[in-house]
Amino acid sequence: MGPCRGAPLWGFRAVLLQVAVLAAGQRPQERPPRPAGWSPAPSSPWAPTAEPGAAGDSEGSAAALAFLRTGDAERLARANCSGAVAAGAPGPGPPPGLRAALRAAPEALAHAANFLNMLFQTNDIREASVAEDVEWYQALVRSLAEGHPWVRRAVLALDAHPLAPKPRLMLQATKGDGQILLQDVSNAAPSLGNLSWDHEWFTGLKAQRLPALRKRLLSNDLRSLETPKWQRGDSYLGDPGHVRWSPPFLECREGRFVPTWAVTLSSAFYGLKPDLSPEFKGVVRVDVELRDVAIDQCSSGPGWFSDTHRCDLNSTQCVPQESRGFVLGRYLCRCKPGFYRAGGAGSGARAGVAGTDGGSRLGCRPCPPGCASCEDDAPCLAQEDRVLRAALLSCQACCMLAIFLSMLVSYHFRRSKRIRTSGIILLETILFGSLLLYFPVFILYFKPSVFRCIVLRWVRMLGFAIVYGTITLKLYRVLEVFLSRTARRALPVPGGPALRLLVPILLPLLWFLAAWTAGALQNARRNIPLVIPAQTARGLRFSRCGHDCWDYMMVIAEMLFLLWGSFLCHATRAVPSAFHEPRYLGIALHNELLLSATFHLLR
Repeated sequence: MGPCRGAPLWGFRAVLLQVAVLAAGQRPQERPPRPAGWSPAPSSPWAPTAEPGAAGDSEGSAAALAFLRTGDAERLARANCSGAVAAGAPGPGPPPGLRAALRAAPEALAHAANFLNMLFQTNDIREASVAEDVEWYQALVRSLAEGHPWVRRAVLALDAHPLAPKPRLMLQATKGDGQILLQDVSNAAPSLGNLSWDHEWFTGLKAQRLPALRKRLLSNDLRSLETPKWQRGDSYLGDPGHVRWSPPFLECREGRFVPTWAVTLSSAFYGLKPDLSPEFKGVVRVDVELRDVAIDQCSSGPGWFSDTHRCDLNSTQCVPQESRGFVLGRYLCRCKPGFYRAGGAGSGARAGVAGTDGGSRLGCRPCPPGCASCEDDAPCLAQEDRVLRAALLSCQACCMLAIFLSMLVSYHFRRSKRIRTSGIILLETILFGSLLLYFPVFILYFKPSVFRCIVLRWVRMLGFAIVYGTITLKLYRVLEVFLSRTARRALPVPGGPALRLLVPILLPLLWFLAAWTAGALQNARRNIPLVIPAQTARGLRFSRCGHDCWDYMMVIAEMLFLLWGSFLCHATRAVPSAFHEPRYLGIALHNELLLSATFHLLR
């Protein structure tokens, strides 16, 4: 390729315009300030480290660490420093949020590096004088300094011979106070041969393996210009992904820190070797201030300070807060549902404040059993009174034992006149139904379930039908015998015919219970629960078996059946009886009628 020194001028102006347009398209949005909230422990792995030569600057490192924790610029201004301090931020690189906020800066830097790639790869720069083209480089550095509102400094370094003590050319443009200060720091620049953090932006790129550059075939059709001496050629270009990011650092000027964290973005540009392979030629760099950029410690993805929060994820969730400034601790540990914060703050958020041990996690305590949400450890479920429950259960057990003994005694004295007059079969049937009526208390002693709720209705309704159905049918038989006018004295009521009359009462009931059970199981599959929640007057919750319209219909049927029995009692009041059996049957039936009516009305 022949030399061509006038052709790059128009291309240089075009790329400067493109860099400016890209920089203007990405402007940061202003966000309201937030107060500081959390400071990491002294043993945090992201404590700032001084650059080489300032390793003994303990005051500067401590001040930088405090500034990273609190964002207190006044305290930082009172501290002395002897060099820049970098934050050893954990993570493979900048987080996605920071890349998005500074997207225009690396894009402009990549375009500037590609301009230099074109310049060095399409012209024989080795034989040209750098001094003749220095105005182009100066304009490029100035445009980079103005390319983004957060850019503090732009640097262009042309590589020298590996044995040379200083770079061939090193231009620096610093922005501040409405002006851009351009300096040639080639003579004042220290040697870039050591691999220190301060020179990593240059030496790291020079020592790295050649990145995967994009190869482009260049062709010229410029008949009106005489400068190009070739028509086809190759060029290697980079992209914003090749831009290297430095760790965040605080700059030291005249013994005082600049109270703004910054990062260095650097990108290499390449010429061509005689074999037309890429050859490292230098680095273009910008220092970008991290204004209005928050540290997202809640993020679980890659990036600086990602997943460095102190929230216990088993009981809390980390919620980042919007903030202005590169400060740690801008997040809240919010209790998850079913947990509460110890100390009376409810289930709301808790600012991340590290303890003195520096390793404790901020967590929430689980709510008491049965609480979907809570504010303290107060119980949500009604507490069982074990003494009262035991007393009621003992009373029920004694009553059932008495009924069982009565069945044995009645059978033992079945030949006595009293038993024969009443009928041993009917007496045993009534006592058996009474046992079923006592079973619901034992079922209710345990926690409700679908099976227990179904069994509860079966034993309750079967017991009621057997006891009061037998009593009512016995009264009916007494009235039937009395009205036949064939009996002149009290005759025993036969048990067989009465039990046969009980069958038409039990069969519809069994059919209803079977249909109701099938419907309840089907509703359970449709997420219509049979066990429903309830609460006491104090707001304590408990579970009970639910009631539906069929339960109320059965209550009405029971009351109508008892009213029919009451009518039969009234009709048999004049029937002579040796042992006044109809009277006692009427007392039992009216007792159930009054108590059931009162209970259902109150419920």
